[in-house]
Amino acid sequence: MSAKRELTTSATVPIPGLLAWPYQNEGPADAPRAPVGRGRALVGGVGYTNLRDRSFGPLLIEQLQRRTWPADVIVEDVSYGPIDVLFKLQAEPRGFRLGLFVSAVAQGRPAGTVERYLWQTSTPSVDELQERVAEAVTGIVSLENLLHILAHFGALPARVVVIEVEPEAEERWGPDLSDPVRAALDRVEALVLDELAAPSGDSSRV
Repeated sequence: MSAKRELTTSATVPIPGLLAWPYQNEGPADAPRAPVGRGRALVGGVGYTNLRDRSFGPLLIEQLQRRTWPADVIVEDVSYGPIDVLFKLQAEPRGFRLGLFVSAVAQGRPAGTVERYLWQTSTPSVDELQERVAEAVTGIVSLENLLHILAHFGALPARVVVIEVEPEAEERWGPDLSDPVRAALDRVEALVLDELAAPSGDSSRV
């Protein structure tokens, strides 16, 4: 079932285990330090490896990990499967006040379009949930499957924000993003930093 979406959109074009968490990439001493609001936050990238635009989520995580993050911000590639992510989140004693999930999602928009929304889902049927779990077990990497499975088991953070980037229509192997999707990297990084810097419990944000 489709999630209810409250949207902030902009099209971008080429322009000037159990938990090993908290994982913290210290980076070089002069790495930019990101501000963050109070409470723990999880930034998760979802996508395939070496599949050009479909690798946007993991590639963004690589970019974000060059920053120095406070201990209450976890920046993680969560493409390794919803069931494993579920177990890790269930093992986390303190939980998260915010989950930011980033992925390339094909929706027929212009390549490089960025869409941010507050994720709110209806409850999938048992059959639909089983189908999503089966897809995950067979290696299909899907942001929607991940969110529905985590939501069903009550493992999502209190607030979940999704940032999608539209990939090129053609799926191709390779390590490089297309030009319009590469241009979205900095835009999405700015959106992530903005979400993290917002005060916890800010009801004016959607």
